[in-house]
Amino acid sequence: MRAATYRLLTFALALSFSAAVWSRDLAGLWDLKIEDKNHHVVTVLVIEFTKHQARSCIAGKWLRVNVVSSTTEDNQFFPVSDPLSYGVENNQLTIGRNEVCDAYLSLHGTLDNEIIRGEYFSFGWGSKPLGFFALSKKK
Repeated sequence: MRAATYRLLTFALALSFSAAVWSRDLAGLWDLKIEDKNHHVVTVLVIEFTKHQARSCIAGKWLRVNVVSSTTEDNQFFPVSDPLSYGVENNQLTIGRNEVCDAYLSLHGTLDNEIIRGEYFSFGWGSKPLGFFALSKKK
């Protein structure tokens, strides 16, 4: 319980900041693999980060993510057809479904390697870990 509370507070703090520029370029296409809690890849997307403002129920400046292509084993696992947005603050990347208030689905990880890894979770009325993700620049 303590770890979940800490994770939720850390995430809420990160979301309260506006999007900032990361030292590496997010331009171009990216491969996004989303795994369940057992590290089984369920959803694979090709995405691009835009500079277009996104709507969000969460405070801060959010920018739109375009989904170029997607495949999934479970349409309910990750919202590939819902509008997605992203924010970057203090080397932390957050990609999420932020327009559905109090039913957020979010990917959160540190921008420090060629492959960005992090956690996938839901939050709104509590926080629930759902899995993991890996994001890498398409070559």
